[in-house]
Amino acid sequence: MCPEFMYLALVHPFCLTSFRTTSKTIKINLCLWAISILLAFPAWTHAKVIKFKDGLEGCAIDLSSPQDILWYTLYHTLTSRTGRYNATIPRAQLKRLTKMVLVLVGIFVVCSAPYHVIQLINLKITQPTSVYYIVYYTAICLSYTSSSINPFLYILISGNFRRRLASCTKIPMKVTKREIINIESTLKLS
Repeated sequence: MCPEFMYLALVHPFCLTSFRTTSKTIKINLCLWAISILLAFPAWTHAKVIKFKDGLEGCAIDLSSPQDILWYTLYHTLTSRTGRYNATIPRAQLKRLTKMVLVLVGIFVVCSAPYHVIQLINLKITQPTSVYYIVYYTAICLSYTSSSINPFLYILISGNFRRRLASCTKIPMKVTKREIINIESTLKLS
């Protein structure tokens, strides 16, 4: 998700209600797929199977000629984006959004790192054991939990949820004078 849409979804979730129709969603998804295919095209055209000296084969991007390097560099230059700081966002809101993004990225890293570590171990292992399979499948499940945890993190981290939870837990107690006297007398007797 691009940062602008993430900002709008977090800060102004109800401003885009006219934008959320079925036909517009289908058109946006088709455009995103077309852009994704277009951006992945150079990797498809330059990807080749390379044979290593030890007999193993691997897939890599082959940029053997200077012209390939030029076009690939031009492609990355045109498709790369630079982030811009928006000074109109209040500092407190910016800090809250930064905290939310850091928590979400942190949870993503914690959930997906074991899977990638297992993939690196998988390169060296010749005969996997049952413990390896248990850790492997646990890492796969953990990598999927990141996307299922995200909606709850959005709710828990947002200030509205914390304020409403605090207002729900503050139960106003109406204690009569007689009840106070009863409590004090009970405390004196014990």
